[in-house]
Amino acid sequence: MRETLKQSKLQRIIFGEFYRDLKFSDLDFGIFVSVIFLSLLGIVMVASVTIPLTDGSLSMALNHILKLVVAFFVGLIVFRFSLEIWKTIDIGLILFSFFLLTLVFIPFIGYEANGASRWIRLFGFSFQPSELMKFSLIVYISSYCYRRMTEFKEKWIGFWKPVLVVVLAIALVLLEPDLGSSAVIFLISLIIMFIAGAPLKQMSIILFMGSMVFVSMIILVPWRMQRILSFVDPWSAYGESGYQLSQALIAFSRGDLFGVGLGESLQKYHYLPDAQTDFIFAIIAEELGLIFCIFLISIYGYLIFKSFSLGRNSRIQNKFFESYISYGIGICIAFHVFINIGVSSGMLPTKGLTLPFISFGGTNLMLMFALIALLFRINLELNENSKIEGKVMSG
Repeated sequence: MRETLKQSKLQRIIFGEFYRDLKFSDLDFGIFVSVIFLSLLGIVMVASVTIPLTDGSLSMALNHILKLVVAFFVGLIVFRFSLEIWKTIDIGLILFSFFLLTLVFIPFIGYEANGASRWIRLFGFSFQPSELMKFSLIVYISSYCYRRMTEFKEKWIGFWKPVLVVVLAIALVLLEPDLGSSAVIFLISLIIMFIAGAPLKQMSIILFMGSMVFVSMIILVPWRMQRILSFVDPWSAYGESGYQLSQALIAFSRGDLFGVGLGESLQKYHYLPDAQTDFIFAIIAEELGLIFCIFLISIYGYLIFKSFSLGRNSRIQNKFFESYISYGIGICIAFHVFINIGVSSGMLPTKGLTLPFISFGGTNLMLMFALIALLFRINLELNENSKIEGKVMSG
């Protein structure tokens, strides 16, 4: 039994367990600084993009700060739970996520905007359950592949059990409809299962079936197909489906290498729709320039690298649950960054996904802070495990 260690009140609030020898120096300083930088940049850019409201209510920038505070406390709550707890609550978490996903279709609870029912709105607050589903699936699939490792690798039924859960989640998200989040959920789940050692034959089948579904969802829905066509040549549909991408490209061209200056964007004045959310990277390019954009991408690259590095270190210590989660977090952040920047710069068809830690939007901020909190927890417990092994070896 471990000796009870005296901790300060702040340590008890943060770490949540009195007996562990956990210190602030055990936190990953690089990840911490990166997240703080991105969050502060988000505040600055949302303030730059949005025009303060004149009806006496809070401006969008202050609203964003409030959501950041809420997201921070969500991350703190996630961080306080040990990884052993996450292993045991994975099924309950996924069931709760399914429950919330069904609520978006209930009148007076589900909130519809731009023809999509993706939000739950109660007491003036809105929440997007598909974001929670991403978090829940990372935990659930990681836990399942860890607990049922032999069955998952060697038996067909062991592989198809988590696949059915993923398929049901995707089906509900597609009904909203939200093709972008569905694709992210599909790819994150598939890659985690691949890393966990899923048989290539089963993986090939599910990859083929999933690809056919997504291609069909594009071909059979006229407005989605129009997005693909306008992505190829946005200027030919400048006044219609290509308008948003055309305005984003204008923002990039104005920014050049060093930008026109913070707050000096012209595209934010109602020329570029969703400038504070899906296309905020275009405004960053316009105001701060290509050089800063490359630096920003490198910050995201660092976070993704740290996630993968933590996954590798966990695997070396035979901490497979922690390894799968770390890889899943890195993949989730990578897809969000890649799709958002790809859409803003014209490399990908227009699809609404926010830029992590920067775009305006509360639910995605909560998702990202929760994922980073899990990374902190994994790093912390790996360090603690190394300390214990060091003491045993020295003893």
